[in-house]
Amino acid sequence: MNLLLESDSMFRPSELAYIYNHIKALVKYLVIMTHYYYMYYHGTMHQLIRGHMTQMFKLLIQFYKTFKWSNLNLKIAFCIILILSISFLFPNNFSISYLLASSQKHIGHHNVITTVGGPTKIQKSHHNAIIKTNPIYNNNKTNGLFNTIIGNSTKVVILTFGDTVKSQFTTAKPILDQYGFKASFFITCNYIGDQTQMQRLNWNDILALQQDGQDIESKGMTHADLNNISPTALDFEISGSKQCLENHGINSPNIFAVVHGDAWDNPLVIDTISKYYGYADNGFANSMFLHCDGYDSKQTDCRTYNVNNVLTFANRYSIREESHNSWDQSYLHNDQIIFQKFVEEVNSGINFNNKKGTVDAIPIVAYHGIDNNGDPSSTDINLFAAEMKYLHDDGFKAIPMSDLGYDASTNSMYIKQ
Repeated sequence: MNLLLESDSMFRPSELAYIYNHIKALVKYLVIMTHYYYMYYHGTMHQLIRGHMTQMFKLLIQFYKTFKWSNLNLKIAFCIILILSISFLFPNNFSISYLLASSQKHIGHHNVITTVGGPTKIQKSHHNAIIKTNPIYNNNKTNGLFNTIIGNSTKVVILTFGDTVKSQFTTAKPILDQYGFKASFFITCNYIGDQTQMQRLNWNDILALQQDGQDIESKGMTHADLNNISPTALDFEISGSKQCLENHGINSPNIFAVVHGDAWDNPLVIDTISKYYGYADNGFANSMFLHCDGYDSKQTDCRTYNVNNVLTFANRYSIREESHNSWDQSYLHNDQIIFQKFVEEVNSGINFNNKKGTVDAIPIVAYHGIDNNGDPSSTDINLFAAEMKYLHDDGFKAIPMSDLGYDASTNSMYIKQ
């Protein structure tokens, strides 16, 4: 830091400290994401890591361009920090618990979002340190960025809720209703009414969701890892949950959500799902593509098996979503940062759609609990409210996954009218 504090610098010491800590925090968040995806989502790690690294370095470059670098020493210091930051990418050298603690110290995550009386703003407690942030949601500021690229009519997002959590009905649904949004709720039958670990939905809640036009789909009988059970248990897990829902008045569930989203490359699982359902929520990516042609696999359609009878990377049984809880955990419930990630996510398909002149890339955002418990599987209430407000104000249409159809003649998906 001595290099940064020379008297001819154009910045005051407090501003230099802000710059220094901003860069450190960004780098450490990159490491946290790397470790997290390696541990939990190794099946698609190469795509997820590449995407987040790209966003991180774009942010660093944008930060670099923000200032007029009249002081050569300051520019050199920035470059040194950026180069040294590469060493953080080697996981054997650093403890994940240390990195989590360090990034928490530099960023802080006790932000409280308020949405009453106008644009969403952030209130900071005395625990927050160093990084300056803009209001979490300023409608006048964000609309111009995205609306000039593509019309509102092509802004589509799919929202999903998993694990049969009670707060989805008591907290999330009223917010969805406020904006007329519909979502897909994936139900695990043995979780219904079970209060052992957390408050779960009961049958009355689920039927009320369906009556109000929400989409009810299946997430297995017992929430089992489908890659590690016998073929008999696999069939029961998949077919039994469909029968369970239908026996209680749910209208023909046709989508199955795979626990952990890691069975997209397992032919036995895919074949079993396809016996009972038309689609599967299974895998992770920034967007899903109706023609399955936006991934690195270079596919041109959504057929389940290619001409060589090999399971394809992308098909209607590997519809990929973005886990909101990956942000909640990676960013330690820092709502300001998570909101910006959400905005980036829901707008991630705009350039792709703009090139094709139609909707093809659709972001899918997956939630679990909506509460203020700070758990790994929960999203803060006011953050969720701010995200839904953003979607509404920015002209997005939130549709359930059941609005997807499949055209066998073209081997592609489409949005039902």
